[in-house]
Amino acid sequence: MSEPRSPEPVIAGLRSRCPRCGQGKLFQAYLKLAPRCAVCGADFSHADSGDGPAVFVMFVVGAVVVPLAFILQFGLELPSWATITISFIATLALSLALLPPVKGALFALQWKHKAGEARLTEADPEIDREERR
Repeated sequence: MSEPRSPEPVIAGLRSRCPRCGQGKLFQAYLKLAPRCAVCGADFSHADSGDGPAVFVMFVVGAVVVPLAFILQFGLELPSWATITISFIATLALSLALLPPVKGALFALQWKHKAGEARLTEADPEIDREERR
């Protein structure tokens, strides 16, 4: 029998599903990853996407909200207070909506590529040579 195929990591992450089986929930709270998949038992305890999701979200939100603010201020000639209010609400809504799927996608890509923190080990001969110098 063939082993079930893993889902595409970006799709599984964007859907907030387990990168191994594509079924179990990835998050137990808004941005808190579950300790493991309830369906296949995959261990998520090593997960750490760091600041990557926030950086990507800031770029996307900025690329949407800055032109929006220019259009509101100079195209529609809204008062400054209206432009600031609408821009703030758009920034908040987009950021809160995009953070979980982007974090899920980055975690799923880490899972697929078995990415982890860089570590120096004593078993590496190159490192031993550098330390002796």
